[in-house]
Amino acid sequence: MQKTVRPVTKRLIAIALSALFILSGVSCGSRKPAQSSAPSGYRDYLGEYAYDLPAVCMVWEPVEGETDENGNPAYGLQYREIKDLDKLLASTDIKFLLYFHSSVYGDNIGITALVEEIAERLNGRVAVISIDAGEFNDLVGKYNITMLPEFVLCGYGMEAKVFGTADRGSWTMQEVVDWLAENGYSLSGG
Repeated sequence: MQKTVRPVTKRLIAIALSALFILSGVSCGSRKPAQSSAPSGYRDYLGEYAYDLPAVCMVWEPVEGETDENGNPAYGLQYREIKDLDKLLASTDIKFLLYFHSSVYGDNIGITALVEEIAERLNGRVAVISIDAGEFNDLVGKYNITMLPEFVLCGYGMEAKVFGTADRGSWTMQEVVDWLAENGYSLSGG
């Protein structure tokens, strides 16, 4: 399968960079993860810290050895190895946002940083999985992905919903946030 990547317009770059400054940072903090009534079964399929694998799960959790000024654990976004992607996606305790991208083309407009913000804000409700599309042709075909980046909301018991990058032409990360909210996952909670 040949990858198709459209050139990014100057407007998209400006909007994405503006959004990066508007959204709060994803650096370490003392804010605890959202509490979920669902068990953490999906975490059974996560492994060690991994920042260079073709598929990782972005997890908001305590940063080992880090504390805030009051001695409480400091939280931050960690990238975790996925031990079994099929079993992870079959987990019944959480929904997933799949973020398809290409390691061949750099993220020169900061989309990944904004996806990390989404991962932090949806913690406990949606797990964000970063996937290098070139390494997962089966998933690219399954969701009929023709352009990158692409976003898929899926999980046990729900029909997968694809953002539709190719159909939108020029789009912003705010449109991704709005799409998530339309599908029941507002970044402000609930």
